Amino acid sequence: MNQENYVIFKGTKDGVTVLFDAEAPFESLCEQLEKKVEEAGKFFDNVKTSMAFKGRSFTEEEEETLLKIIAEHTNMEISFVKTENNELKHLSTILEQEMSPFNLTKFHRGSLRNGQKIEFDGSVVVVGDVNPGAEIKATGNIIILGQLKGMAHAGCKGMTDAFVFAVYMAPVQLRIADIITRFPEENKRGDKAPEYAFIQNEQIFVMALA
Repeated sequence: MNQENYVIFKGTKDGVTVLFDAEAPFESLCEQLEKKVEEAGKFFDNVKTSMAFKGRSFTEEEEETLLKIIAEHTNMEISFVKTENNELKHLSTILEQEMSPFNLTKFHRGSLRNGQKIEFDGSVVVVGDVNPGAEIKATGNIIILGQLKGMAHAGCKGMTDAFVFAVYMAPVQLRIADIITRFPEENKRGDKAPEYAFIQNEQIFVMALA
């Protein structure tokens, strides 16, 4: 495939499909994706759509990197992301029941200040910080690509396998389903690695991302 066509955007009746070359290095895909979303400029501004990644499978970390590039360079509100990795799971879910709200993802670009709040029936990804006094409440997972210093409540309708991830985890209060935990002051230091929180044995555990 021509190097200029490693990444191709196509509009469909279901949303936006991004076609990725199956053989190109991942770094090249990232560079071209960034270039193309920058060139598209206002075409993507304030667009609410679903998005599908086609052409190759990505790891969860690679998917996160691609979504971060899109979020940092556009104001698109992506309601659902469908990838080669989750397509079979998605199809089987449709056969069994209506689309689960946990498959819906809200992307927020920018930090949340004191007094700001996000509530969403699905998962939430914030490209920025959640400062003290800010709050996120989601029925699915919560992913913070920055510092979490406010309040976060994942799985707020009882989803006990929900998780919270943050590049820097120091929330005022962390809640998953009906279980609440607070972080001691001594844990709020600046040299921590990215962490994720999850429920195990009816308690919230926090582990560094390996």
